[in-house]
Amino acid sequence: MKVIGIVGGPRRDGHTARLVEEVLAGAREAGNETHIFYLSDMNINPLEYGEGGYVYPEDDFVSLMRHLETMGGIVIGTPIYYDHVSSRSKLFIDRLYYYSMSHGAEYRKLFPDGVKCVNAITCGWDHPNAYDEVLEWMNGRMTNYWKMHIIGTLKGYGSHKRPVKDNASLLAEAREMGERF
Repeated sequence: MKVIGIVGGPRRDGHTARLVEEVLAGAREAGNETHIFYLSDMNINPLEYGEGGYVYPEDDFVSLMRHLETMGGIVIGTPIYYDHVSSRSKLFIDRLYYYSMSHGAEYRKLFPDGVKCVNAITCGWDHPNAYDEVLEWMNGRMTNYWKMHIIGTLKGYGSHKRPVKDNASLLAEAREMGERF
């Protein structure tokens, strides 16, 4: 199975990247093919609305499409900025609209059904229930619009005091979650 990772944080060596990379390491150990995409390295633009409806820009999202259309699993990682997903992550989710029933059945058919999904967030707030509502929002979008199967969620909270790279229990949980793909 192909499992892709989407990193919505700005740093390749940041908390979010580390968490997504660990899930993918577990997926590889389970025999899966993995690919990782750092949204900060990509030029992905918002949808525009024109006379004929939505206009899909010719940008780096197009290079993701072949992976999205052939994946069996996805890990979406985002830092929390101002109480929600990063702007890069939101833009990625917005661009998935291309594959929604709202856009048309022929486009929805391009997106595989039953994709296994892990949603992961990182935040500086040192509270175990920090931003549970954001994870619920992410899970809801993935299950309602694209019929994904959520196999788990991860939260790296208090990352300013306890960096993800030093949080052995969280990294072990991430790797084990990756082995579920």
